Amino acid sequence: MNEHPTKQELDEYRSRVLAPGEFVSVHRHVNACPRCAAECDSSQDLARDLDDLHAGLLYAPDETPYHLSADEVLNYVRGTADEIDLEIAESHLSICSTCRSEVEQHAPFDVKPARFGPRRLPFVSAWQPWRVAAVMCGGIILILLTIWFLRSKPVQRTEQAAGPANQSSPQSSPAVDEQGLRTPADSAAPEFVLALNDGDRKVTVDKQGTLAGLEQLSPAIQRKIRTALQAGRLEPPSDLVQLATQSSTLLSESGDGLPFQLIGPVGQVVRTEKPTFRWRALAGAQSYTVSVTDADLNEVATSPPLNTTQWRISKPLKEGGIYSWQVTALKEGVRITSPVLPAPQAKFKVMDRATTEMLQQAQRAYPSSHLTLGVLYAEAGLLDEAERELRLLVRENPRVALAQKLLRQVQSSNKP
Repeated sequence: MNEHPTKQELDEYRSRVLAPGEFVSVHRHVNACPRCAAECDSSQDLARDLDDLHAGLLYAPDETPYHLSADEVLNYVRGTADEIDLEIAESHLSICSTCRSEVEQHAPFDVKPARFGPRRLPFVSAWQPWRVAAVMCGGIILILLTIWFLRSKPVQRTEQAAGPANQSSPQSSPAVDEQGLRTPADSAAPEFVLALNDGDRKVTVDKQGTLAGLEQLSPAIQRKIRTALQAGRLEPPSDLVQLATQSSTLLSESGDGLPFQLIGPVGQVVRTEKPTFRWRALAGAQSYTVSVTDADLNEVATSPPLNTTQWRISKPLKEGGIYSWQVTALKEGVRITSPVLPAPQAKFKVMDRATTEMLQQAQRAYPSSHLTLGVLYAEAGLLDEAERELRLLVRENPRVALAQKLLRQVQSSNKP
């Protein structure tokens, strides 16, 4: 009862003329409310009233005995009795062995639990609190053991497959060598010849050459990844060989043909059709002019005089085209161009459409796959990007020699 009883209810409560259910409700409120308690009798009177109520629930020797009905028993066992009926039932069960036996007969098996389960019967010795706690703990342990048993086998298989990548696990380390290869001692495990941590996944190759872990890639890209892993090396892009022109020698000239250094792009593949050209400053230079020519030495773009050491071309270049560029500095009225013979031409290539689409597809499918991006970047000639991805792959597989080997190969090709 949330609201205070009315004066009439308090008077009837003191006179003990309320019905049993109403009496219990008012009595509970009076015990918790100092104001209403003050309007009633002393605490001794309240205790006496409650005893009178309990006595009223008993039957006199010459009266028909009172017992809980079948519905009241079922509602009590199911936990569906309302608050007042529950109070009456518990009070009666504490003094009536007949009804208590009836409840005990229904509780174990005849009645399905209510929404919150059957009420614990405080008078049934078999369900004392410590026994209930023991049964609950035992059930929880059985459930946890069952879950562990069901999950232990596939988890163990995954850890074994990723042995070379997860070197922090002492159980997986002896199963693989420094190449990431499966050792004969681990013959009971899945026969992967290679397993690597790769971002948020495991990449494996079995004895049949089946690549797993990158299924969303196209078959052509999967072949590139599998070939790199099985061969333990990356195919050098033919574009880079074509761009690395050897120096010429002029008998009548001296010097290296590089009065100031060009930073890039030199001997590289670029992904954009509008690359930015960068070079070192020449001491005393007043301005710079950049000229870009195609493979037939036709001029395709020329910059205005610049006061900075970089220039982004405004005219888009052709996809797949190979170009060369020079910078001419104006110093004290003299034009100084770099590079000139005997230095090689500063060549670069704009990535072709097919390679661009292949990289985009791989990035969409596995944006965190350092193995995939590292291999594809390297074969496309994007050596800076390839080195960055393979460094991350080595970090995830610090003891796998294959990952380190691929990184060293890219670093060697990327040296100026």
